[in-house]
Amino acid sequence: MQTRRFAIALASVALAAVLSVSPLAGSKADTEQASTFLDSVREQAITGLTDTTRSDEEREALFRSLLNETFDIRRIGRFVVGRYWRQAEAEDQEAFLQAFEDAIVQRFLPLFSQYQGEQLIIGEARPDSKNPKFTVVASTYVDAQSREVKADWRLLQRDGSYKVFDVVVEGVSMAITLRSEYASVIKNQGGLPGLVVLLREKLANGEFRPAVAAE
Repeated sequence: MQTRRFAIALASVALAAVLSVSPLAGSKADTEQASTFLDSVREQAITGLTDTTRSDEEREALFRSLLNETFDIRRIGRFVVGRYWRQAEAEDQEAFLQAFEDAIVQRFLPLFSQYQGEQLIIGEARPDSKNPKFTVVASTYVDAQSREVKADWRLLQRDGSYKVFDVVVEGVSMAITLRSEYASVIKNQGGLPGLVVLLREKLANGEFRPAVAAE
């Protein structure tokens, strides 16, 4: 992933982005409602995960709950491993999804303890011009030095609501980046089970933890 200033933006919006039961695409009223909603839930995520009265276990449980409510982890997982998903046994698929989730938690949860009031501005929602099945919500992250990071959140409707499928930061798709990285690992490690083993080794060594002193 990116540096601390990007990661806080990614984590805060991604956790909050899609709890709404209202359509995000459509009329102007719909998009305005979506923007207002996203900003409100962002505040809830920041408040809950930066609460110093919560234990580490409580914060992790909250993070995982928000993560699974807002991200389509299974669909993302299938995408990032590509054709290897169909070739894998069901137990290997589930093992990968668990390791994938654990890696996200290890990478992003510690960043909330470093939150310093950075701003995240939620923009408008619009249909995805490349794929009408998706809705895109624009956002701008502003750090303490007034530097900006643009991020588009690609949402897919499921069961009457939306979930995050991808985040495009300054033109770079996180899903496509992971797909490229994982394809190389899977090829070299002999399939999806090999990727799971490698992810678990990295988790055990804490290799996904962010370098918060990077900036």
